[in-house]
Parts: sequence; structure tokens; C-alpha cells
Amino acid sequence: MELKKHSKELSERLNLLNPSADAELARELIELHEEKCRVCQDDRLGCTLRPACKNRNFLNVLIDLGVDPQDLPSFCYSQYLEQIRRFVLEDKGTNMDDRHMPIHGLLSALRMSSIRQFTSRLRKIRKKMSVVRKHDLLLVALDDLLFHFDFGRGIVTMNPVHKSIESFETLSMYVELFSQHYGVTADAKDFTQDWWGVLVIVPGVKTGAIRRVLKESVSQSFESVSVSSTDEGVEVLLEIVGDGTRVPVEVGDIRQVFVAVSQAMASK
Repeated sequence: MELKKHSKELSERLNLLNPSADAELARELIELHEEKCRVCQDDRLGCTLRPACKNRNFLNVLIDLGVDPQDLPSFCYSQYLEQIRRFVLEDKGTNMDDRHMPIHGLLSALRMSSIRQFTSRLRKIRKKMSVVRKHDLLLVALDDLLFHFDFGRGIVTMNPVHKSIESFETLSMYVELFSQHYGVTADAKDFTQDWWGVLVIVPGVKTGAIRRVLKESVSQSFESVSVSSTDEGVEVLLEIVGDGTRVPVEVGDIRQVFVAVSQAMASK
């Protein structure tokens, strides 16, 4: 387990004080957690059932930073992959949102040799699958599971909820994926730089019903949410406005819109 050499990657993510202070803080945090990891892994029963960092969050951070598997706390990592395997293949376990893994680590844990085998095998054991791929990104929805494969980084995120939507292309991919998966007609709109929209058409449902479900469940991260009646059905337009450096909407915000709308359609 070699973690100190990765303090630079952590300091670049912190962006709290200034580069020098953040670098020192990152180094200290790594050192503290490195010792914490050693103590935790010496107690294998405790590491398996009650890891020192809740939900193995520190391990999750290390993976997202791009730390090589050989530098990760090895026993904790093996337990983490086993949790993922049981959750995906046996539907056992909880707290599996925003879980990061090296892509080859996920495939190894599931005893699969390729992405093609991943999709073909899981298609057989899950009721519904939707897939969207562009360039280095692959999005896969399997029933209530969601996978975000980033081949450029070699990392997959399972059930991304708080993952930021960093580009219009990513937004349009998620809109396309959720449109397929939840049976809702939708499109992403690129109005101007840092001003995007998600247009959803909901047939056969009253405007009041859509307003109620959106009011109850839709994130306040959207700049505006408008609902109107058209010949095609109820039209929902959600606007997203960034500030030039970040976009406030996350994957979970987009997904919740489609979940709410699909539930309204099912209950009409």
C-alpha cells in the first residue's frame, strides 16, 4: 500500500485554501488514513464487517483519484469488490451509490472478460437494459442499476448520484439513456454555452399531475422547471445554467425527473 505519492492528486481536488496549503493538507490526510488503513486491515473481521471508514469511502476516493490497484489497501479492496459482486449479481447489500472501481476490477469481480460479456450476461439476468455509448463514455442502465464507464480514465462508477454533469454531450447521453429506459420521449437542448435544457413530453397525463410529482421530487439545482400542455401531451422543460466553471446539476437530478415522470405515466 503506497499512498503518499498520490497526495498531489488529492490536493488538486481539494481547492480549499491555496496550492501550497492544499498540498500540505492532502499529505497529512493521506498519512493519517494510511495508518488508519493498516490498523483496520490487521483486524480482518472488523475490516470485513465494520471498516474504519464508513462505506469504505476512503478507498472509494483513492480509486476515483486514479490510484493503481497495487497501491490500494489490498484486503479492503478485495472486500469492496466482493460487495460489488454480490450487489450486482445477487442483489444483496446496501449503500452502493457513487461507487468507483477500475473497469478491469469490476470485470474481474464479476468474472467477466470484456464489456461485451458484461452487457450480454447481465441482459440475461436483469429485466431491462439500456445502453448509450459515445467516444470514451459508456452508460448502461440495468433495471435500477446504473453504470458510467469512462474508458479514458479506466474507471467505472456504479449508481452515480452526485456525479456532476460536466458537458452537454454527457447530459445528452444521460437524457437519451433515461428516455430509452423509462419509456419517455425526451431531448437535450443546447441553448448557449452554460445554458442547457431537458425537454420531456409526457402523453396521456394531466398537467396538474405532472406538476405535483415534479414539485415533490425534482432538485432545486435546475434554474427553472416549466410545465405546459401541448397537442402531444404535457411538455416539461428543465433549464440548467452553469457559471463558467461548473454545472450545478448531477446525474441523480436528471434521473429523478425521469423516475417521477414514468411513475406518473404508470399511475394514470
